[in-house]
Amino acid sequence: MLKEIALGAGSGDEHVRAALRDGFFLVRNTVPETLLDEAYGRLGTFFELPAEIKADCRVPGSNGQSGYLPPLVEQGEKGRAPDWKELFHWGARLPAAHPLRERYPARYPQPCFPDHLVPGIGATLGELHARMARFQLDVVRRIAGALGAAPGYFDEMLEDGPVVNRATWYPPMEQAPSADHIWMVEHQDFDLITALPRATAAGLEVLIDGAWTPVEVPEGYAVLNVGMVLERLTGGLARAAVHRVVAAPGQHGGRLSIVQFCHPAPWTVLSPLRGCLGDREPERYPALTAQDLFQRTMYRINRLDSQQEPAARP
Repeated sequence: MLKEIALGAGSGDEHVRAALRDGFFLVRNTVPETLLDEAYGRLGTFFELPAEIKADCRVPGSNGQSGYLPPLVEQGEKGRAPDWKELFHWGARLPAAHPLRERYPARYPQPCFPDHLVPGIGATLGELHARMARFQLDVVRRIAGALGAAPGYFDEMLEDGPVVNRATWYPPMEQAPSADHIWMVEHQDFDLITALPRATAAGLEVLIDGAWTPVEVPEGYAVLNVGMVLERLTGGLARAAVHRVVAAPGQHGGRLSIVQFCHPAPWTVLSPLRGCLGDREPERYPALTAQDLFQRTMYRINRLDSQQEPAARP
């Protein structure tokens, strides 16, 4: 059973810290259900389009952080085969002269909204991105207080950060190229936190005490998980939990999900927060910038532009 964190005063600090050690937790969602319904409907229409039409929505130079990615591109470090999924990413625009965009152009690509294919999708996804970003900021402010930092500790870190939304279509497994493919192999996220308001079908699992446990999200809630950034910032107190997405035996049909990855600005130095390590607790991680962690992980999961060619089907 996942712990619930209340954004107000309902959750004590130790309860929040315990949820961070679990790596997965629940928060009552503040994103309107009607907006989620609209986004899922328009994304579903997009993913139903022919492959050659969706391929025109790829964004070169973005390392897959904007626009469409076809199946069999992303492969986790522990995967025997590329993941059986399609992706669509979008974020917020930064001014052309912004120093972050000039210094890290691949982290701040222009959003690609296929309104010519699905009318109205750009406005819907733009509003969803903004609403989810506000929700995540409320969550990290509660986390900061529980860690002994000022409530606004993460605000500057996330100011103009490359927060990105991802829609993932997991096609029916009976269409997969081989038995080696699964929807998404086990992995850890490499952001601060990730929010998943809901999905259209089951499949998300988290590794707890060596056993895979299905993640069930009650109506009106979002499930959030700790990423590698928060684990490093807390010296390991928060745990970037291992999770995967798999179809159950006999499960028919596909699965569509929307998540938001909460990334700090690339120039952020990921040094442990004071107070997270006990007097005798050794430091576990060397200082690293958020950009270094991002680039290293993207390389390991085959997501740099130079690696992004779909694997040949057998």
